[in-house]
Amino acid sequence: MKSVATIAAIALVTACAAGSVSTTGGASEGAGGNGSGGSGGGSAGGGPGARGDALPTNTIGFFQVPACPSGWEPYKAAAGRTILPTIADASGGTTVGEPLLSGEERPHTHGVHATFDLVPITYAGAPGGGNQGVAAAGTVEFATTSEESTTGLPYVQLLACKKLAEPVAGVKPLPKGMQIFYDGPKCPTGFQQAAATQGRLVVGLPKDAPPDLSFGGEPLSSATPRTHIHGGEVSLATTSHGIGLVSNGAATGYARNDTSTSPAETDASEAALPWIELVHCEKL
Repeated sequence: MKSVATIAAIALVTACAAGSVSTTGGASEGAGGNGSGGSGGGSAGGGPGARGDALPTNTIGFFQVPACPSGWEPYKAAAGRTILPTIADASGGTTVGEPLLSGEERPHTHGVHATFDLVPITYAGAPGGGNQGVAAAGTVEFATTSEESTTGLPYVQLLACKKLAEPVAGVKPLPKGMQIFYDGPKCPTGFQQAAATQGRLVVGLPKDAPPDLSFGGEPLSSATPRTHIHGGEVSLATTSHGIGLVSNGAATGYARNDTSTSPAETDASEAALPWIELVHCEKL
């Protein structure tokens, strides 16, 4: 069936390698580590003499390591979910949908509806009698549920961590324009809420592309679930039924053996992408 309205967004964030915290505007020196230090015992990676970083406490970052670095802990609320920037003064922490399992492609279905008009035919002979089993002419309604399908949305699984340690004074300052997700009601000191990303999934910038361009439909939020429908055509083929009468007679109301087509409509359904909403902040 041809899609007439669907979500067309990819739930990705920039992922810095070797344990660096994921951001959309820059990288903080000393923010990561090799992950072997777990979530305690140091300020940035667990190694002796490791430096901390200037990221605010309660920053949420993605790490390409098996365990969160020192001073961070797994952000369990984002497990199996993408992170969606909040809109305006909406509070963070709201979740939509059930978390994904590892590698899961979440299926969804649609209710399908159609109406067929069966063409009438008449026969020479008395109606009724031994002519049971012949379909009646007129309108026939059809309803079913579609097969399960997925959106085929590409995504990558990364470890989401929340910073517990305090920012360290004297280290390299965070670059202007750097963006972070933040687990709090509003952005921390030195940051402001990013305007362009509100209600939109963040995608890594393609090569040579201009930044801050918005695509797709209106911004997403838990208050207005995004659904889609499909349109298409379905057919109904009747089968021949023996009848001992001559056609074009006086017995009326029978359906002619034929194949009928009809436009199909589907019920609206969500794409089943689970997310958690957090405030998205930009360094001043």
